[in-house]
This record gives sequence, structure tokens and C-alpha cells, in this order.
Amino acid sequence: MGELTRRVVESDRIKPLAEAALLGLSSRLPLGTNVFSKDWDMLVLLDTCRVDALRSLRGEFDFLDDVGSTWSVGSSTREWAANTFTPEFADEIGRTAVVTSNPRVPWVLDGRGGLEGEFAGRFTDWTTVGRESVGLLDALPEYAPKEPYGGLVTPDVVTDRAIRVGRARSFDRLIVHYLPPHNPYRSRALRTGGEIRSHEYRPFDHLRDGGDRATVRSAYLDELRWALEHVETLLENVDAERTVISADHGELFGHLGLYSHPTGVPHPSLRRVPWVRTTATDGGSYDPHFDRAPDGAVSADTAEQLEHLGYR
Repeated sequence: MGELTRRVVESDRIKPLAEAALLGLSSRLPLGTNVFSKDWDMLVLLDTCRVDALRSLRGEFDFLDDVGSTWSVGSSTREWAANTFTPEFADEIGRTAVVTSNPRVPWVLDGRGGLEGEFAGRFTDWTTVGRESVGLLDALPEYAPKEPYGGLVTPDVVTDRAIRVGRARSFDRLIVHYLPPHNPYRSRALRTGGEIRSHEYRPFDHLRDGGDRATVRSAYLDELRWALEHVETLLENVDAERTVISADHGELFGHLGLYSHPTGVPHPSLRRVPWVRTTATDGGSYDPHFDRAPDGAVSADTAEQLEHLGYR
């Protein structure tokens, strides 16, 4: 079954048809629950975080006391953003600050959800709002410094910006979108100053070539720990009584022949995401180091960043 599924998904003939059908359905009848319909003051998103992965780290972080779950409106960041920022929730979106390190979010808002190829575009009907509808869109990939291995924004920068925005208290709600544990898995190389390994930079190619799943899983969990360490700092330096830790979507490591997080796929390990209720209190223990650079001070190549994230 796994090999058959893989062949169907990767077939040059079947893939465009399947993508068009799945995206067409998602754009009209999205599955899952829009996060803006839920009660929270601050929503912390861990990109590609699986429910079982977060539960496995409960003993390491006190704020992971009870890891529940909910159903996401997307199996990729692109699909999640397109189905989250919709006119139905325009009032809530206008009162929300979004601090994101994933270049997909501003990319989707700029395209109002309609960013598929010409063939799939004939079948879709997105109702995504534009970035001007968001109370504040702090798109870090457009100006923040990048790490050397993947040219991506690190979680410490996200935390610094989120604390500054949170302390300003200019918005009713705050979304903080961290990139880890999304690949490439950079935390070990950044910590040691060494080279990034092949299974860390391209984990799914490594698995397709017969690589050890446990090795990849271990690197994925280390990346998640890296993000959670910075989430801990965030929770201690922002006032948000109703804080939720969740994810935009999950991740696949070869189940049914599928890898990563293809858009439009209603697989439970992609669509069921963590939902952890906690509280954030600003104890003033941390002063952010990074502040927003002047407009135009740092250029960003979105296509290059998406390439590093595995979107080819």
C-alpha cells in the first residue's frame, strides 16, 4: 500500500490532477477549525509540529502539562494561511498582530491564497484576505538576519520581536509563528559551529534513499526542543492569560509512502495538531536584543528561502 500510494502521489500524470482536485476542495470546503474561532490571547505556532512529538517532550518543559489536539485547516503552511485569514474573521484579523518567520505566510497573503499553477488554479476559489487586513504583519523573512545553513530566521529573533510587540499592547491578539521543527534541522550545526549533515538539511530525501528514520526523528525532536526553549522565554515575558501552543500542520516521515507535508492532503498526522492551553506572564526577566531593522536594510529572497525549506 505504501509503495502504491507513493507512486500515485509522485506520478507526473496523476500528481497535477490530484493537486487540482485537493486544492479545489480545500479552497471551497476547508476541513478543520479556524483558529480565529477559538478563545486565545496569544497563539504560538510551531511549524510542522506533530501531536505525538510534543507529547514526548512533556517531561522536559513545565508548560506542556496537558497536550490536547485540534484539527487544522491545512496540511501545509500555504493551505493553513489561505484558509485561516478569511473574510469571515476579518474583524478578528484586524485586531491581531502576526509575528512570523515562515515566508509562506506573507507570500500567501500577498497572493490572497491563489498561488497554485495555472492548471490547479482553474479548480480553486480562495477567499483569503490580503496583508492590509491584518492588524500587524511582522514578516521577519523580509528583513531579519538569517542563519548561514538555510538562510532562515532563528527562533530567538522571533521571540525578541514577539516580546516587543506583546509589550506594546497595541492589539487584542498575537500570533507568534516559529519555524522549527520545520526542516532543515539547523540547531546542532548552529550550536557546534560544524557542518550541517545531509539528513538534517534534506531529511526526506535521506529517508527516500533508505536512510534511518530514527536518526531523522531524533534531529526533528532536537529542533522542536530548540523552539520550545525560546517559547519558554516568550511565556515569561509577555502578558497573555489565554495562551495556546499549537501548529499550522504536522509532518510525515514515510507513512503510506508520504513525506513532509504536501498541500491538500487530509492525513491525520498532518491535520491533527497540538492544542496546549497555558498562561504567559511578563516577569521582565528578559530584554530583547533584536529590534526591527530600518525598512530596506536587509533584503530577502523569498524564492531562495522557500528552496531551503524544501519547496522546489
